Amino acid sequence: MKRAAFLQRLRDGSAIGHQYRAPEGQAGQMSLWRYEGRIVLTWEECRDGDQFNENRYTRDEIHHFDTAEEALSFVEASGFDPEKFTG
Repeated sequence: MKRAAFLQRLRDGSAIGHQYRAPEGQAGQMSLWRYEGRIVLTWEECRDGDQFNENRYTRDEIHHFDTAEEALSFVEASGFDPEKFTG
């Protein structure tokens, strides 16, 4: 989705996410949604096939942002294209 739609969906309280394949057989997911007035972002990564075993995650992060713009900045700084996110 375009940057403007990414921001608007978060402001409106809609959840968005992106699933991806990472190098060396890794799979990942980044999800964002509004909760109690803040934006929550979770970022999980694991070997492909271990998505349902949280003990095998190689990345399991949670971040909180005050604004949709801060969340978008984090997404882009982490190397992700907001146009690959879906709602």
